[in-house]
Amino acid sequence: MRIVWVSFAPLDKHAGKLTSSMASVRYRMLVPAAAMADCDCKVMHLTAGANRRTLMERFRGADAVVLGKLLGGEREAALAFELVAGLKEAKVAVLADYSDDHFSSAARGEAYRALANAVDRVVASTPGLAEVIAQHSPVPVSVVTDPVEGARGEPRAPEATPLRLLWFGHPSNLDTLQYALPQLHGLPVSVTLMTAPGAGAEQLGVRFRPWSTQAAFDELRQCDAVFIPSNPYDPRKAVKSPNRFTESVWAGRFVLAHPLPAYQELADFGWVGEDLGEGLRWLAGHRDEALERVRRGQAAIAGRFSPSAVAGAWKEAILLATGRA
Repeated sequence: MRIVWVSFAPLDKHAGKLTSSMASVRYRMLVPAAAMADCDCKVMHLTAGANRRTLMERFRGADAVVLGKLLGGEREAALAFELVAGLKEAKVAVLADYSDDHFSSAARGEAYRALANAVDRVVASTPGLAEVIAQHSPVPVSVVTDPVEGARGEPRAPEATPLRLLWFGHPSNLDTLQYALPQLHGLPVSVTLMTAPGAGAEQLGVRFRPWSTQAAFDELRQCDAVFIPSNPYDPRKAVKSPNRFTESVWAGRFVLAHPLPAYQELADFGWVGEDLGEGLRWLAGHRDEALERVRRGQAAIAGRFSPSAVAGAWKEAILLATGRA
């Protein structure tokens, strides 16, 4: 089976392999495509200015095409719908992948809804997001989670104070720090924030490091624990994937997180609750139990969130879209 994955975000090449600064491209395309060893997978970047006359030649021989996240812009949306029409005329199955809820957005909502209604199958990163999509489209939805990306790390419990806490994420999640930093105030911690520069993290009065894939792996090795704040009452946050939680546990680090649905499912492998300060105090007094939670978490992640496991879920969704399941 030949599968083409279409990224509307640029692709980079590092050490001879494709990568991207966007987590959604890595987790939702590059990692699963590389793990589908029994399929002929290709990931391509498609720009809004793509040559329309030769567009369909790039998909010759494809059995299925997976469209990644729409980034916004009328030209990009027009290209996506033109591509869907051409692929359906050529009897190629088309899937659209969603990892964020922009269905009510004034800027992106119309395109998000229209695409979900134009394809053969939709893929959502969480059950909550699948429920949102079902409110806007009758097209069948498959749920495929994000895989872990880095190497399995050696679990380590904090041994001394101050505890080195790490937060990493997209700049769009910086607003969640307002729910966390006051809860950590006065506790024996040192905090590192890692995200794209220029978004305001540098002005928050704690250590800042610009994000890169390698820098994230480095900081995960060096920290004692990861904290993931959020607002569980914000519908857009509530459908988020657990990828930061699973990636951190996979690296061997304990996670303190606010109770988003995706994190609550993993609560036995970290600490999930309303007050991260309470979680930090629990961690300081239960280091052996915390270490055991991380070890159990890694075993669970290996079964459900490994690249091969996620690739299997993608293959099932694609077979359903092609009518071969």
